[in-house]
Amino acid sequence: MDTELLKTFLEVKNIRHFSRAAENLNITQAAVSARIKQIEESLGVPLFIRERNNIQLTAEGERLVPYAETMLLSWARARQDVALKLEQKDQLGIGTTAGLWNYAFQDKLPHIYADFPDIAIRAVADSPDDLLRMVTERTLDIGILFDAPGTPDVTTLTAGKLKLVLASTIPGVTAKKAVRENYIYVDWGTAFNMFHATKFNETSPSILHTTMASIAESFMDGCPSSAYLPEPLVRSSGVSNIHIIHGAPIFSREMSIVYRTNSERLDLIKQVIPRLLA
Repeated sequence: MDTELLKTFLEVKNIRHFSRAAENLNITQAAVSARIKQIEESLGVPLFIRERNNIQLTAEGERLVPYAETMLLSWARARQDVALKLEQKDQLGIGTTAGLWNYAFQDKLPHIYADFPDIAIRAVADSPDDLLRMVTERTLDIGILFDAPGTPDVTTLTAGKLKLVLASTIPGVTAKKAVRENYIYVDWGTAFNMFHATKFNETSPSILHTTMASIAESFMDGCPSSAYLPEPLVRSSGVSNIHIIHGAPIFSREMSIVYRTNSERLDLIKQVIPRLLA
C-alpha cells in the first residue's frame, strides 16, 4: 500500500477534519477524500464515520491505526538504513519515555557517539507499551522503560532505579503538611499509588493531578506547592526555592533495558548497554 495513503489516514485520524488535514498535507481536500476512499476500497471496510464537523474512526479504523503507524515507521527506518549503508554507517535505535530521557538517559547519547562514531543514533520517546512493541517488531533496537513485563524473544536487564523524592517550593514545610496543603499528585503508576496510600493515609485532595513531572515542576515555579519528583530533576531544576523535604519517604522505581534476543545488531547492543548504565 502507498505510504502516502497511510500518512493521509493518520492525519485525518489525528485532526478529525478533512479540510484541515488537507492543509497540513499540502494537498486538496478532494485528494484527501480520494485517498481515504482508496484505502477503504482496498480493505473493504469503512474507516471513518463522517458526520458534519465530527469525523470519528470506525472500529475497523481503530484497528488499522497501529498497523499504519508500524508500516510508516518501518518504511522510514528502511529509507534511513539504506541511506546510511551508502555512507557506511550503521544505525542504532534507542527509545524510552520522555521522562526517562530527561531524568536519566539523554546525557548518555554524546558518550555513546564518542565511543561509536561510525553509527548513527536514532532516539525515540514513546509510551512503554509502544516501546516494547517497537522492540518486538524490530523497529527499535533498545527500549528503556519502567517495570518491563516478561516477553518471549526479548531480553530484559535491570537498568537501576529512579529515585522519587518529595520536593517542595514551600519553605520549611514538613512531609506531613506537604501532602495536606497545596499538594500536586504525580501519578507514577500502580506501585507508587500503593506506596503513597501506605505512607500517607491522611491526605487532602490534590490541587493538581498529572502524569508528567515537568508539568508539576512548572506549576511549582508559579505556585508554592509540593510533589513527588525524580531526584535528578529536583537537583538540576531551575525553579527557585525547590528543595527535597528531608525525612520524607522515598520511592524507587525499577528501570529496565529490553532488546530482542536474536537482534541482528546484538553485538553492538551489548557494547552500548554498559554506556547506558554508566
